[in-house]
Amino acid sequence: MFDFLRKVLGAEPDEAASIRRNPGTLLSSGPSKEESRKSNGLKHFFDTIPKSRGIELLDLGGANEANVNFLAEIGGKIHFVDLLGSYDRFQPQPGEGKTSLDVAREFVDEHLNFARNQFDAILGWDALEFLDIDVLHLTAPRLNEILRPGGGLLTLFHTQGRGATVPVYRYRIQGLDTLSLEPRNTRVLPNTFNNRSLERLFADYSSVKFFLTRDNLREVIVSR
Repeated sequence: MFDFLRKVLGAEPDEAASIRRNPGTLLSSGPSKEESRKSNGLKHFFDTIPKSRGIELLDLGGANEANVNFLAEIGGKIHFVDLLGSYDRFQPQPGEGKTSLDVAREFVDEHLNFARNQFDAILGWDALEFLDIDVLHLTAPRLNEILRPGGGLLTLFHTQGRGATVPVYRYRIQGLDTLSLEPRNTRVLPNTFNNRSLERLFADYSSVKFFLTRDNLREVIVSR
């Protein structure tokens, strides 16, 4: 039985100053329809999740019926946060002298406010690579804090560099090693990541593994 204990919805936009971000645009290139593919990263993700009890999982891609149904079959409980949507809509509290790091901390505290060691696993999908660098560098350690020891994070990063326009997907789990990718829109990559920079980003974790897929996507499995 699944609990929808967490659906994070951002505030309505207003005229207040906001953090630097890169809202999605209408899809103009890339796949135009949903497609299924094998995912070695997803297989490794499920292989490493502790199975001694019902798992508790956080999905950062927002509410997704397919993922609810799949996790129900393996006895899991899932929480949802639409991290990227919340990032696009986020309006920081007004205040003089705020730095970009102060605003980033405000966002992370508001939208990733979970207990330490709460989750066995986190599905980050492609949300992390579109965050600005201050938010990203606070989000990575926060995810480490809310993972249980031995827990894993699955996230994806494009291999293209900063400034490239890439598709953003909705990810649906179809099997232990199968994903369905539905294009949602396109966004411009705000940063460039290679394997070494990702290892530095997740330096506080115990291990980082990479799986290269088609469409210039790199699946990254990070373990606490």
